[in-house]
Amino acid sequence: MPLKVAFVHNFGYIGLYINLNIMAKGSIFGTLSGKIGNVVVYERNGKQIVRSNPKQRDPKTPAQLAHRLKFSLANKGLSPLNNVIKIGFKNSEKSYRKLVGEAYHNAIIGEYPNFSMDYSRIQVAEGKVQLPSNIQMSYEEGSNIVGFIWDTQIADTAINSRPDDHVNIVCLNSIFLAEMHTFNISKRSDGKAFFELPIGWKPEDLNFWIFITSYDLSENSDSIYLSISHSQPS
Repeated sequence: MPLKVAFVHNFGYIGLYINLNIMAKGSIFGTLSGKIGNVVVYERNGKQIVRSNPKQRDPKTPAQLAHRLKFSLANKGLSPLNNVIKIGFKNSEKSYRKLVGEAYHNAIIGEYPNFSMDYSRIQVAEGKVQLPSNIQMSYEEGSNIVGFIWDTQIADTAINSRPDDHVNIVCLNSIFLAEMHTFNISKRSDGKAFFELPIGWKPEDLNFWIFITSYDLSENSDSIYLSISHSQPS
C-alpha cells in the first residue's frame, strides 16, 4: 500500500505518495534524506532510495533473555537423555517436552546469565516397581570401572517386583553432553553391577541414574540419581 510522505521544500509544502523499497531518480524538487517514521530516505549513486525500517519487535528484556537461556539449557541438557527417557517413562503420560518444562522450573540453578543444570533434580524413569534400597557406588581413582551395590530384599507390599527384575544404569557426561547406558546390566538378585567408563571421561563430570525394569519388561521403577563425588543416592 502506498505511504504518504510529507516534507517542506523551497517551493512550499508538497505531498508525495511513494511505495516502500522503490528506487526513484531525483526530481526537480531536490534530494530527500532522513527518516520519516519507519521509512528511511537517502541518495545512492544518483538515485533516491526509500526503504522501510521496521520497529524492533523483539526487545529482548532481561527477563526474556533469562527465560530463553533457561529453556535452552533445559532442552540442551536433556537432549542426550531423550532415548532413555522414552524407555524410562514408557507407561507415563509424561513426554520429553513436559520433562523439559520440569527441568526449566526445578533443575536450572544460579542467576542469569550464570545458569547451570543440576542433574540431581532430573528423573529419567518413573514407575511402581520397587527400587532397591541402600544403593551405593564405588570408584577407584585411576580406573575406569564404577561399581554399584544394593540390597536385594523385596518388600512384601512391592508391586510387580521380583528377584529377576532388570537393573539399568545410565551415565551422562555433563561436559561432553554425551550419554551411555547399559540396560539389563544385571538382575536385582545379583546385588551388584560394574559399569565401564569411556576413556577420557572424568569422574567429576559424570551423572548416574539407576532404575529397575520388571522381569517381563512391562513396568519400571522410579530412577535414583548418584554421582561419584557423592556416592550416596540423591
